[in-house]
Amino acid sequence: MARKIGYFFILLFLISGVLTAQDLYQVVNPDSSNKSESTDQVKKDTSSIKAPQIPIASKTAVAVLELDPNGVSDSEARALSDRLRIEIFNAGVFEVMERDKMNRILDEMQFHLNDCTTDECAIEIGRLIGVNKIIAGSISKVGEYFTVSARLIDVETSKIEATAIEDVEGSLGIVLTKAMPSIARKISGQAGLDIRAEVVKSSVNISVEPAYSSIYIDGKYQGESPIKIELAPANEYVLRVENNGYEPLEKRFALTKSQQLDMNISLSKIVEPQVIVQEIKKEKRSISKGFRLKYISTGEPAEINAIITDINKVHSDKNKLFKEKPLSGTTLGTIKSFNGIEVYNSSSVEDNIGFEFGFGLYRADLDDWFSEISKGNNSGYNLVTWSPQIMLNLRIAPIRYPLFYPYFDVGFGYSLLIMNLYDDEKSLGGPMYQSWGFTYGIGFEIRPIRYFGLSLEWSRKNSDMQIMDVDEVTDRFKDFSTSDDLELDKVNLTGNRIGLSLNFYY
Repeated sequence: MARKIGYFFILLFLISGVLTAQDLYQVVNPDSSNKSESTDQVKKDTSSIKAPQIPIASKTAVAVLELDPNGVSDSEARALSDRLRIEIFNAGVFEVMERDKMNRILDEMQFHLNDCTTDECAIEIGRLIGVNKIIAGSISKVGEYFTVSARLIDVETSKIEATAIEDVEGSLGIVLTKAMPSIARKISGQAGLDIRAEVVKSSVNISVEPAYSSIYIDGKYQGESPIKIELAPANEYVLRVENNGYEPLEKRFALTKSQQLDMNISLSKIVEPQVIVQEIKKEKRSISKGFRLKYISTGEPAEINAIITDINKVHSDKNKLFKEKPLSGTTLGTIKSFNGIEVYNSSSVEDNIGFEFGFGLYRADLDDWFSEISKGNNSGYNLVTWSPQIMLNLRIAPIRYPLFYPYFDVGFGYSLLIMNLYDDEKSLGGPMYQSWGFTYGIGFEIRPIRYFGLSLEWSRKNSDMQIMDVDEVTDRFKDFSTSDDLELDKVNLTGNRIGLSLNFYY
């Protein structure tokens, strides 16, 4: 009986517990009419729950100074500084001040950045522009190696909080693309994530022109280029590069801990000795000197004929000009031409610039004179006009075509003009003129064979000749020029000339 009473009390206790739980935790049927009310109640309860506010840490303001150049130009250092500034910004750790803004603040305060290479100066700049930290550094070149160093300085405490250094062998392009990002990561405290995980050992990257060259380190074959070789840090390694048809190359290098070294190498081709033998044969066949024989046609007879006309005027008045008076009614004939022959000795004929020294002889009616040499002297009065000359020329041949050589001539010389009156074979004297003058011209040479050529040229000679004080005859010519308004004391033989020459070389 007592057991039944106990069961009854236990059952009563369980029923009362269930009823109490139903009041506290109402179970709502999804299909019941109280669905919307319970949903609104849940929304109301959850809307009162707010997410915790997590404070966002602000970035530290930092400025990057221009790298101090040593062995590189200012423009190159400025470009590397800009790249470092960008890489620091990309690291996402610091708030980086722009260079233009920094310079504008310093200009307003009349602060000059020249020769600001000490930490004290960098700290002073950081205080002026209002940043928490300042980054200063340098870029140096020694031989084929570039060294980039940077340090992070706290402006308030003046302490150096971080340093970074990178050594690179090669070009500035490698420094720009590899060293600058590495420096930025180290300064930003990310070097352990980006660099040490990647570079466990020191290594050397070897690129060779031509590619696929054999690479040896300390006598051991490593493979063909391009190749990356991991090595332990050491003070000296011996690199040897070989390729067929190229001179082998040996080079020594060192590796520090965790260093990545880039090496760009160019091999030189092996020169065959037969080429040198052929060049020596060409030098033995060269020529250096020449001989020129030139025939010149001038436009000077008109000036000489003017002198002859004035002489005839004086004779018509029965004045004495020469040593003796010619017979009454004697008239001196004018000339038809005044041509000559010049002979030159040339030097440096195979060079673009050469010198020529020569002499010439001009005579009135030269062609007729040659034909009358065999006949002897003419009877009666005969006025002989001739001109000896000496010349020094500079010949310039800037372009040489096969068989064809255009050239320019510039010369300077001394000339005489001698007019002598003969009575049969007896000399009655006459005027003598002199002049210093220069010549310039242009021409071309056709050389069918190496040792012979034919030239045609145009030139212009300046020759304003004055009478010489030689004897009584020349004095009379001067006197008549003064008293009778005659031009017997001077003659201007300036004019154009055409020349044809035969050239011989040896």
